[in-house]
Amino acid sequence: MKKVLCIAESCCDMIFGLLPRLPKHGEEIYCRHFEMKAGGGANTPIALGRMGVPVRFLSGIGEDFAGRLIKEALMKSGVKIADTGVEKTTATPVSAVLSTYEDRCFASYGGSGGDFVTEERLEEEIRQADIVHTYLGYCRHYPIDRLCVRYGKALSLDVSYGDLAKEEVSLPKACRYLKINEEEAKCLTKKEDPWQAAKALAAQGVEHVIVTLGEAGSIALCGGKSYEQPAVRAGECVDTCGAGDSFAAGVLTGAAMQKTPADMLKLGAILSGICVTMYGGLSGELQPDMVWKRFLEN
Repeated sequence: MKKVLCIAESCCDMIFGLLPRLPKHGEEIYCRHFEMKAGGGANTPIALGRMGVPVRFLSGIGEDFAGRLIKEALMKSGVKIADTGVEKTTATPVSAVLSTYEDRCFASYGGSGGDFVTEERLEEEIRQADIVHTYLGYCRHYPIDRLCVRYGKALSLDVSYGDLAKEEVSLPKACRYLKINEEEAKCLTKKEDPWQAAKALAAQGVEHVIVTLGEAGSIALCGGKSYEQPAVRAGECVDTCGAGDSFAAGVLTGAAMQKTPADMLKLGAILSGICVTMYGGLSGELQPDMVWKRFLEN
């Protein structure tokens, strides 16, 4: 099985769920569900670890309460926490998530900031991996693309709206897997039709372009062939936080196991379908037996 390296900042999510509505200015309102769990960039490696994929994680995790919670979730999921070469004196990012059945909002603390990995450690970790998964913004800040090209590593890329706020957006040369949602694809390519957007992205040399469409499922162009995958429901949707990260983890699980593009999409749909039935991402709740059972049923 191929080895995956994930590179991203982590976050501790404080989830206030089952709110009757979002509070008004100056108002206190009570939730019927509360929990704290690892989130942000930790979502994808945790799901990969739960699926049995050999995964290492490069992230700025502080030595505070939030950092200890994230580390515990990673280790319980079989994720190897890589040495970043940076002294762990930074504060870990934290987000308060207020969630109703129909809406949500966030109040976030970005941590101490600054670089969370040295170039020397980044190079060593990339050299040992088969697939490197990160977000577009980190490729601008760190020499991830250059190192992936140098060592012949496949780069898997996720995109966020913050990445698209720049005037010029170009995809890294090493990008082999691109997971992007419909709105992000429109923003990046100026194409309204998701298939046309996928074709424009594939024309940049990306072998696997995957566009997620929410409840409509996902589409992909892989090696010039077209694929469609309907959404896979696993129960009532209570929170969409982490659904994109979970989809990426499903795709990467398939890639690590050298599955077909159709199977990669199916795994992505299954993991994201399970994710939205719980608050704040999959964390430690994901059971591989349940995933493979749904894989055979769909």
